[in-house]
Amino acid sequence: MKKINLPIKWKLTIWYGAILALILVVFSSGVYVYFKNSLQKSIDVKIKSIGEVLSSAMTEGNGQSVFGNFERYLENVLGKKPKGKFIQIIDKSGKIGAKMSDIETGETVSTSYDTLERALKGEIVYETVGAKRPRLRIITMPIMDNKKVTSIVQVGSSLEDFDETMTKLLIILIIGIPASLSATVMVGYFMAKKALRPVDQIRKAAIKISSRNLDERIDIGGRRDELARLAETFNDMIRRLKDAFQRVNQFSIDVSHELKTPLTILKGETEVALRKDREKDDYKKILVSSLEEVDRMTRIIDDLMLLSKSDSKDMKLNIEDVALRDLIIDVCMDMKLFADKKGIVLTVNEIEDVRVKGDELKLRRMLYNIVENGIKYTQTGGTVAVSSFNNDGYVRVDVKDNGVGISEEDIKYVFDRFYQADRSRRREGGSGLGLSISKWIAEVHKGSIQVESQLSKGSLFSIKLPI
Repeated sequence: MKKINLPIKWKLTIWYGAILALILVVFSSGVYVYFKNSLQKSIDVKIKSIGEVLSSAMTEGNGQSVFGNFERYLENVLGKKPKGKFIQIIDKSGKIGAKMSDIETGETVSTSYDTLERALKGEIVYETVGAKRPRLRIITMPIMDNKKVTSIVQVGSSLEDFDETMTKLLIILIIGIPASLSATVMVGYFMAKKALRPVDQIRKAAIKISSRNLDERIDIGGRRDELARLAETFNDMIRRLKDAFQRVNQFSIDVSHELKTPLTILKGETEVALRKDREKDDYKKILVSSLEEVDRMTRIIDDLMLLSKSDSKDMKLNIEDVALRDLIIDVCMDMKLFADKKGIVLTVNEIEDVRVKGDELKLRRMLYNIVENGIKYTQTGGTVAVSSFNNDGYVRVDVKDNGVGISEEDIKYVFDRFYQADRSRRREGGSGLGLSISKWIAEVHKGSIQVESQLSKGSLFSIKLPI
């Protein structure tokens, strides 16, 4: 069976209408039953009061006056002439001794044997008789003398007004419920349609938005409801998508630039070598230069593959106990040759002897990248200092230099891929992937990297790793 997909406004209207219909039916049924019982109880009280008056008159010895004229006696006692009443007195054998009725029933009102038997036992019996209208509500009461039933009085009242009242009430409910439900459903539909109109606006705006116009935003006006928050969420998502697209575009441009430069150098050197015959040493110089460019492209590609695996969560770490103090010393010894060559003093200050859980090769590369970055951007005669200490369950490794520093507008981008604040030194500075890789390595080890820097005063890179 094919599932029917209705619009939300129709679903809301149908559910609202169904619940309202149930409430109206239950409420109307309660009202109908309440009024029916109340009116019937009122009738029962009236006929019982007449029956008690007659019973009292019979037991006090006024039987002759009662038998003579029911209407006059009741008018004298009650203060008014009873209308729409049926009265009769029956002896113990069931014979009617006196009778009065101003009701045209169209048929003889008979008393059942069960009713007489119960009355002779001293019970008061209420019953409704008459298959045709007007129906009668009759009370059968025993007349007691010395705790013995001497006769029975029956008082009946026409239910014509009662039936007419209940019929009118039923008609009102039958007409009123559908009319109220229809009006409410119509109003509910238009209210739901109006309330969901912003959803359609959000849908139309989302259709227009593509990678070419990510500056588009969904207008929420002055709304402050759930739909406004939904629109704000969409706008935030669009901002993030725009930022992601810009990063991807910039990443593509940077990759192209980084790979184009060594390829251009390779092509130029090869063309120069082929123009004429050269000496063996000249060819050797050209090949050495070409090899350097090939190595540069290889490093870029290796770094890109590492970052790609980190993005896809496909990178597995070889977790083991790592003596961080030994690792820092090894890295600094390797980088000392690079620092000495540039005329920079690389010092190792106080280092805590702690062990961390991690991948030694990845941690080595992270430290290598940070120290190398400090050396590259420190002028000849400058210093780069490495130290570590415990800090609330973490070990903190600081790499501080007094180099060129990073401006405030650039510092938030230093861990982005291919980003280099000093654009004039791209060739010396590398591919611009080292800090991105270092940040990923720190985070995958449940740590972090932070940087503090000022132009011309140097930078401080702080690595935090859990002990």
